[in-house]
Amino acid sequence: MKTLVRTRFVLAAIAAIATCVVSSVALVDCDDPDPTFAVVDNAFPLVGGGDAAAQTALGKVWWVVTLFPDPIAAGSSSDANRVIPASDYAYALLAPKWDPSSGTPPPTLIPVRTKDKVSVARGDTVHVVISDDTVIGDCAAGHPLSQDDADFITQRIFPGEFSNVTYDASTCTATPSTRDASAASDASPDAEAPRDAAHAGG
Repeated sequence: MKTLVRTRFVLAAIAAIATCVVSSVALVDCDDPDPTFAVVDNAFPLVGGGDAAAQTALGKVWWVVTLFPDPIAAGSSSDANRVIPASDYAYALLAPKWDPSSGTPPPTLIPVRTKDKVSVARGDTVHVVISDDTVIGDCAAGHPLSQDDADFITQRIFPGEFSNVTYDASTCTATPSTRDASAASDASPDAEAPRDAAHAGG
């Protein structure tokens, strides 16, 4: 039921934005005199003497209908993004011990959501603060997600990042999905050896 309500809310918001875009093309004024904005603050503290590779970065953040796609280093904030007035949870991907400037993908992604709904009124700017104090989902902080919430985030919010893995919310670990593991096993030298031996024996 919770997933259905969220889905309906997102679809309604997207429809409203799409209507405005179409109207803009038709030269109808859709400019909001009171634009609304959101900024994501990575409030994880700097550790390890400030070494970027020791920090907890944010891979991506999603709130209502707005994706913040660019990594946000610890102690930094995103650019202000135009949003709609709303109240809902924010979802993020923690990337511990990853330097966003390294040019390599994060070794670990941990899906989290804010403990409380993030709300903003028309014309205001809301700061979406992501830290151990404001989110649940980081097992290292002792606040794991329920499996249902983890499935919602990994399958509906950030499906691309978890398309080939199964995520265990109780341990915050991702393992290759059964299908991918079977394919890898079939392609391994050990899997091919019995076939070759059988062929040679024939």
